[in-house]
Amino acid sequence: MAGLVLGAAAPAVGARARSTSRGPAAPKAAYCMPTHSGLKANPLAMARDRVATLGDKVHASLAVAGGSGKGARSVATMMPIGVPRVPYKTPNENSWQWVDIWNCLYRERIVWVGQTIDEELGNQLVATMLYLDSIEKGGKDIYLYINTEGGDVVPTMAILDTMGYIKSDVGCVGFGSARAMGGMLLANGAKGKRAALPNTCIMLHHPAGVARGSASDIHNEGKELLKIRAKINKMVSRATGQPEEKVHEDIRRDFHLTAEQALDYGIVDKVLYKRRGPR
Repeated sequence: MAGLVLGAAAPAVGARARSTSRGPAAPKAAYCMPTHSGLKANPLAMARDRVATLGDKVHASLAVAGGSGKGARSVATMMPIGVPRVPYKTPNENSWQWVDIWNCLYRERIVWVGQTIDEELGNQLVATMLYLDSIEKGGKDIYLYINTEGGDVVPTMAILDTMGYIKSDVGCVGFGSARAMGGMLLANGAKGKRAALPNTCIMLHHPAGVARGSASDIHNEGKELLKIRAKINKMVSRATGQPEEKVHEDIRRDFHLTAEQALDYGIVDKVLYKRRGPR
């Protein structure tokens, strides 16, 4: 097995080497497992070295703190793993309750789009928007916060159809990355309620696909892809006010824009440099 050295067993991590004579203490034993084999790293050995190094530093720190009389140093702790929980006060009630951050945002009518758009996420977003629309008879706005590299066309179309179907306006805020289908969502938010943070990376492009099978199957898949491309051209043209021919030429390849360029193009209505007042 690569990276394994035969011979005496390695001492346990943190164990001290014992001297067999009354002479000077034996030097600290080295680990027998090399960290590299040729050009390839040995992850197990490197992990053991990291643990040993961290343990040595912690013990040294505690020893210095205990012997100096200057008070113990604070020990750093790791962040808790899991979904953050925040206090939330239910309207018309005096009690507070701890809820996960996503549920808290949903109650404020904020929906997070923070991963690749697939069928599962599409169904979740559609169901969430339908529910939020049903509990607010006045049609209070819903906001999508978008940070995604894109995803599948069909689930994105389902989200866009739902945005147009419900009574509530759906505003969109881009941050981080709003690319491909994420850019489509951003551009098709309610007019006047589309925004991006200053350093948002925005990109639009035509859909791509892979076809296999018989020549007839590949031909049919190609025709379907052309239909989707034409539909996207129309949707982007309607959302931005740009001529359809210009949109077609612009997004034939990856069409990258900064937040300011997206504002000029008509994808967003404003660039948010600082939040002022309520949404």
